[in-house]
Amino acid sequence: GGMGSLRCASLLRQVTGPWSRCTPSRVTYYYCHACKYSSSSDRDSWVMKSPFSDVDIPIVSFSKYIFDAQEQFGGRTAMVDGVTGASYSFSEFRDKSIRLGSALTRIDISYKDVVAIVAPNCPEFAITFFAVTSIGAINTTINCTYTADEIANQLNNAGASAVVTHPLLLSKVKEASKLCKNLHHIIVMGPAEEGLLSLQDLMKDDGTAFPHNIQIDPQDDLVVLPYSSGTTGLPKGVMLTHYNLVANLQQILHEGLNTLKAGTDGYQEVFMGLLPYFHIYGMVTCMGLSLLCGAKSVTLPNFDPKLFVDVLEKHKISYLHSVPPVVSFLAHHPLVKPEHLSHTHTVSSGAAPAGSTLINNFIKKFGSEIIFQEGYGMTETSPVTHLTPKDNHVVGSIGVVIPNTMAKIIDISTGEAIGPNEGEGELCIKGPQVMKGYFRNEEETRNTIDEDGWLHTGDIAKADANDNVFIVDRLKELIKVKGLQVAPAELEDVIRKHPHVADVAVIGLPHERSGEVPRAYVVLVPGSNVSEKAIADYVADEVAPHKQLSGGVKFVDTIPKSPTGKILRRELKETALAQ
Repeated sequence: GGMGSLRCASLLRQVTGPWSRCTPSRVTYYYCHACKYSSSSDRDSWVMKSPFSDVDIPIVSFSKYIFDAQEQFGGRTAMVDGVTGASYSFSEFRDKSIRLGSALTRIDISYKDVVAIVAPNCPEFAITFFAVTSIGAINTTINCTYTADEIANQLNNAGASAVVTHPLLLSKVKEASKLCKNLHHIIVMGPAEEGLLSLQDLMKDDGTAFPHNIQIDPQDDLVVLPYSSGTTGLPKGVMLTHYNLVANLQQILHEGLNTLKAGTDGYQEVFMGLLPYFHIYGMVTCMGLSLLCGAKSVTLPNFDPKLFVDVLEKHKISYLHSVPPVVSFLAHHPLVKPEHLSHTHTVSSGAAPAGSTLINNFIKKFGSEIIFQEGYGMTETSPVTHLTPKDNHVVGSIGVVIPNTMAKIIDISTGEAIGPNEGEGELCIKGPQVMKGYFRNEEETRNTIDEDGWLHTGDIAKADANDNVFIVDRLKELIKVKGLQVAPAELEDVIRKHPHVADVAVIGLPHERSGEVPRAYVVLVPGSNVSEKAIADYVADEVAPHKQLSGGVKFVDTIPKSPTGKILRRELKETALAQ
């Protein structure tokens, strides 16, 4: 596993051409074992490599990687709260992070301890994240729309000893804390209450307790523990190392993919921090990238149409990270005028396919001068694995494999890899951005990463002769609502607790604005007279808004199942779509 003379995830001998059947007589792969790369089993597979050269990946902690880059930006504005106007320069950002790291050390938060963040996007979210990271502790980011029970589940599973939250979410977090075993501190982003700590007070620490001599192993130590439902089942902690996140930022900054312009005395990139920082997409490609590259990031706590447009106009956003519902708002809402994006050179979209119709409508309104970049990834890959090249966007494609990464598409029935234009199969990934595994869940890790190091995404894809990949379906059962994951099994567990429910199955249905929405098929206990609305209302009280049954509730006599008892969701979905 040592690096030796090899650059991590580089080939000693290159495969000829973008698609090559690797046979023992033609090529042998040698990969860094730290990246879960192997050699022998890939020889008989169609493997896609990036058309771009590999990048160097420094083996440093994530905080050092970011802080070292920030030294050149000094007094430039790093982050602005889009609601309050409060701002921090890059120097202030680093200083506050170090002071907070010192304060956390004083309350016995140390190496490998877990600190949860339950907050909307704001500069203090990022300061907390890097304070925790810099002392060798682990962040676990929690969806701030979660219910108290959902928050408690993640706090307990992750073993969090402290939680940092926003005043608007404090009552929910306090309720969750009553269900937690190991939670010692609640830190609020505002004035302290009795029994709580104030983040603002902690950021005034003199910094003398900061553990400068902490030894972080970037390739083994975790930087963040976000939760994902993976390919199936309930949410699981995704173990992402410092090296994972450093690698992914290095990869997406390759000159063939990166559209950011170099900062000068007269120019600074401006991001909109709209995508939730608790989600891997917002965390790495918005928060992390802006802090690394010297961009100003204007944070928004949620999507408010008027505030969104005001920020576009006032701050002259140059690079806009988005998801399809935001792209749809830009393309179709009368509140948005072409001049609102007059300073924007790139709009990127991820989390779900945008679709050719939406992209074309966007281009029709704003012109082709704006680069529209799509990508693909998942929490388990830190997140990016594919991006559309900045000068060659094939509409409808997620792009090509990014540097230092391999991909293949395998036949669902046989497991054999298939080549370009040969049909559809499951997309599999290898690269330095692939997670260490699922937290305390070796079985699910083995189910997701095979013995040869390939991560099975659960998404059905196809590829053309130029290695452009197209996502066509989802093998996994997850429902994606506005880019956020909803596990059918989790909703089914909630619904089964209703006293009038005998059986249930949840599926995702296509939705124009949300991408997908959950629908429940319910078998009632004999003699029950409960209404479909009552079931939906019951669920709404138990889960976050994006998990609610926006697709409705349908009463049925039976749930279709296989001989082994597995719910036949595809059958339910086909029936629903045919109606």
